[in-house]
Amino acid sequence: MPPSGPLDVDDDGVTDVSGFPDLLVKEGNLLWLYYGASIYSLDAASEPVLIGNGGWSGYDLIAPGDVDHDGNVDILAREKSTGALYFYPGTGPTGAGLGTRVQIGTYWFPSNRPLITSGGDADNDGKPDLWATSPETGKGLYFYPAITPTTHGTPTLVGTNGWDAFQALS
Repeated sequence: MPPSGPLDVDDDGVTDVSGFPDLLVKEGNLLWLYYGASIYSLDAASEPVLIGNGGWSGYDLIAPGDVDHDGNVDILAREKSTGALYFYPGTGPTGAGLGTRVQIGTYWFPSNRPLITSGGDADNDGKPDLWATSPETGKGLYFYPAITPTTHGTPTLVGTNGWDAFQALS
């Protein structure tokens, strides 16, 4: 099976890994990885891989790419009940495992940061970034540059008013 995940792992604009976008799926408390295929669909020849065997229903997942620059796809997870934001390092080039989590943020409750996402490296500094909304009056969309395995970056308010009307960011 060819490697999957980000095609440009070092964000230099050149394809480093021949692969196709994958899909993470939460099914109740389970977390599954489905591999992508060259026909821009899920790979029917590959079985999904169980990468999390319990407790995932209480989390929101964010897929920033390779945060720690080791060539593996990483994820962030917000524990909705505690507001903790965790970094989970990927443990294989095909994304088929997660390492020990590290807490990189607090107070990320759905009530104060309703929507969170990452589109990779938005500001071209070589590090993935994070976006989040705020329900506070006069506040809206925040940009968190330079996610690392130990921090989520310092937020900058980039959009005001109306962001509470959105149901999702991607």
